[in-house]
Amino acid sequence: MRLVVKRTDFPQGKRIICISDIHGSFELLKELLRKVGYAGGDILVLLGDLYTKGCQGHDTLKYIIELSQSPNVYVLRGNCDWTTEEYLAESEKTWLEGLPHVMETTQYIFVHGGLPHGNFETKDAIQYMKNDAYMEQGYKFDKYVITGHWPTINYTHEIPSYNPIVDDKSRIIAIDGGNAIVSGGQLNAFIIDNDGFSFEYVDDLPKRCVLKPQDASEDAMTITWHDRFVELIEQGAVFSRYRHLKTGKVFDLPNDRIWTDKAGSLCVRQWTDYLLPLDAGDEVSVIKDYSSKLLAKKDGIMGWVIL
Repeated sequence: MRLVVKRTDFPQGKRIICISDIHGSFELLKELLRKVGYAGGDILVLLGDLYTKGCQGHDTLKYIIELSQSPNVYVLRGNCDWTTEEYLAESEKTWLEGLPHVMETTQYIFVHGGLPHGNFETKDAIQYMKNDAYMEQGYKFDKYVITGHWPTINYTHEIPSYNPIVDDKSRIIAIDGGNAIVSGGQLNAFIIDNDGFSFEYVDDLPKRCVLKPQDASEDAMTITWHDRFVELIEQGAVFSRYRHLKTGKVFDLPNDRIWTDKAGSLCVRQWTDYLLPLDAGDEVSVIKDYSSKLLAKKDGIMGWVIL
């Protein structure tokens, strides 16, 4: 697939709202746009992975096509935005196939996955749409490069966060909250305006009020996708003891977060031993209730709540 780059300039003084990896979450997308107060005068940039994987794919796609009729809405194609789904009309397939893979303005570059080799020399569009762990590849830019594709929690090794990451040194911004892809994921809106950068998010997790306060834990560890491999030491009913292969540390991990890959290796999904800092009355999003404690999220940060 040959690379398509759109070059444009945004009108001055308008708020820029960037959303990536919607993955067919129609209701969440509408909720997020309401939460940020999206109006026709805003610039809306959708960075791809629009409609697949979620349960409201076609409704999402039709809604995005409708949004795209506004001159202030820009849509890019992600690695999951293919045209083989049987339910797509020919007009929808044509619209998808006409989407650019990269958009460049005077101040920003928008791309789903990243710029391979840090430039536009590569003409294979797939490498722009799917570029795993892009922030860790050592590139630096003169203008901000805003990407999706790789959930931001995969970049966090201490305190696990689904929130957008702004690296001012490399000038790379990652905004994929892992919606519909990773446990506890959220749909992020990254906002650029006269006050700088900010964000909002929504998720569809059940909410719960915390009854007692707790302090944040120190020296927390998070196991990310790259470091997911573990070995079983002792089997338990709900939690079992495992050794993390990369660090050699031993943890009690929930059995329902362990899976076996195609090579037969034991893996753990987005796990941490971090305790969330909480006051009584705080509301958290519950990822999983383990009776004596919750794996939860507050302000986009994942951790444990002791009941």
